[in-house]
Amino acid sequence: MSTVVITGGRGYIGTALARRLVGDGHVLRLVSRSPHAPRFEAPPDAKIDHIAADLRDRRVWSQLLDGADAVVHLSSRTDLRAAEADPQGDDNINIAPLRALTEAAAENKAAAAVIFASTVTIAGPHPKLPVDETAPDEPCSVYDRHKLICETILREATGRGALRACTLRLSNVYGYGQASINANRGILNIMINRAIAGEPLTIYGEGAYIRDFTHIDDVVEAFRLAIETPAICDGRHYVIAAGQGVTLAQAYALIAETALDHAGRRCDIRAIAEPADLHPIERRNFVGNSRLFSALAGWRPRFDLASGIRDYFQRAMPAAARTKAAGTKAKTAPGTAA
Repeated sequence: MSTVVITGGRGYIGTALARRLVGDGHVLRLVSRSPHAPRFEAPPDAKIDHIAADLRDRRVWSQLLDGADAVVHLSSRTDLRAAEADPQGDDNINIAPLRALTEAAAENKAAAAVIFASTVTIAGPHPKLPVDETAPDEPCSVYDRHKLICETILREATGRGALRACTLRLSNVYGYGQASINANRGILNIMINRAIAGEPLTIYGEGAYIRDFTHIDDVVEAFRLAIETPAICDGRHYVIAAGQGVTLAQAYALIAETALDHAGRRCDIRAIAEPADLHPIERRNFVGNSRLFSALAGWRPRFDLASGIRDYFQRAMPAAARTKAAGTKAKTAPGTAA
């Protein structure tokens, strides 16, 4: 049993990871801006501390690192447009905590491994596909440049022996769970929830941009393996992706098909014009290659996109609603579904 610090412990990934690690018997320190209990029902014997903290303060990190075996740093502002509008504020929220962490780790000779959550969009809007760890870094947004700075801080600190760290670059995380705090993230989850509610799905133009959607359960498993695999914390970054590229149009079609199967109704897909201020990174095509992380940690994604979308519907819709929907579908002639 180990002690794991999770920053952003009330967020989408943090909640899912905390639930998994508690089930494995780990002692958790969940850090967020709020001291409230986690956003999931923990077992009565779970060993969880809920800590409200300013992570820009190295003294806070000294306390968090004391006796900790691992730190999973998820806390960040993930709003692309907010970062563009306020780069200095984004630096203060996203980079300053990493500087404080490395200072505290060096001062206290901390033994904890640090696993940092980053993004594959650091590869830029036009990477050669599929993207692996050898792809050049070409960040084109403030958010991505700041993520890369954080990675560099941790890599250099690992190189000089101040701590042991690695970075997991995540690709389009989706799947059933707590709603993301940032309404601009998790577009697939947003559209699945619209389909469940019987609302139309909206897509920019023909939906031709390619994405590699990675299921939340597979992402949680990647963090779990990084915690338990010391060789991973060597200062490098690792691509975490399903390795399956689909267009947004294909992804939305899968949602519509699954809505018919599980909700008994077909949802409309409506094309709308791209906004004039759409950032270049939002026009990217991306497919990831996670073979390096798989080789070192034994990680394999379990969910393809179709099964991940089905899983969301099954977990989001009560069993009674699914039964009713199945009956509705059976009575509905082809081509006449609502």
